[in-house]
Amino acid sequence: MIFTLTMNPCLDRYIYVDELILDDTIRAQKVVDYPAGKGIDVSRVIKELGGVSIAIALVGGDNGRKLEEMLDREGVIYSSIRVPQETRMNVILETNKGQYRISMPGEKISVRKLQVVLEVLNALVRPGDVVVVSGSLPKGVAAEFYTGIVFSLKQWGATVYFDADGDKLKAGLIGQPDYIKPNLHEFQRLIGKHVSKREEIVEEAIKIIDIHELKGILLTLGGEGAYFISKEKVLYTKTIKVNVKSAVGAGDSFLAGFVLKRTEGASDEEALRWANASGTAAVMTPGTRLCRRNDVERLLEKVEIEEIKF
Repeated sequence: MIFTLTMNPCLDRYIYVDELILDDTIRAQKVVDYPAGKGIDVSRVIKELGGVSIAIALVGGDNGRKLEEMLDREGVIYSSIRVPQETRMNVILETNKGQYRISMPGEKISVRKLQVVLEVLNALVRPGDVVVVSGSLPKGVAAEFYTGIVFSLKQWGATVYFDADGDKLKAGLIGQPDYIKPNLHEFQRLIGKHVSKREEIVEEAIKIIDIHELKGILLTLGGEGAYFISKEKVLYTKTIKVNVKSAVGAGDSFLAGFVLKRTEGASDEEALRWANASGTAAVMTPGTRLCRRNDVERLLEKVEIEEIKF
């Protein structure tokens, strides 16, 4: 079974307006809400691609109930850990000139509820299961929380994919996940320097793999493609040129495609093919609608995988 863990979920509210005019009444053309949070996005994509996962998330208040209702409508299986705090909402203003993203702060979560997260994972996860741990943490929760989560999951025999940034990524790595999925900016913050050449990227990635005993790194480069890097092989896939409507959720879609196919027994090459197609399909949809299965299947034949000798 595939599980996803989202410690800091949110509702994404997209408000579509023609333009922003100072000191004038602006009438919204459309308002659309989406369930959001990196792990939740991964579960939504797995469902869209025909797979099954269970999304574990901390949710609360009216926003939390609405998030659950939307997951119900999409057919995503979830296990909510209810908290008294309201689930945060992000506001995205979409205008004819571009997008404005307003990220709202969440509220502090009690130590007891953090312990419940571990208890729920312990009750659900069995040896051989796959767990995707991703995203930010609630206000006041130390990055080291991810160290304990990842370490515990590994002790219970799970395969762990980890996707976070900054101090949270560094803390999670101490728990020794199997795979990490940074984008290039997150990767550069992790290694503490700028890299752009292929040889530099692969060299630094292998260092991280050796230090933290990883099975592999999924590294996305935006419009420049993506890598799968392990000690045995380095695979590269080029970006497919499409009409971009929104890049939100592309990385989560990429990760979902890879995780689903590897869990189904596909090779690294085939999983990377699905990852590229899923991530590309996500940018073709507005807002955080993520990818559509028919788009993914149509794009698969356009994906090129190159094995790099090193």
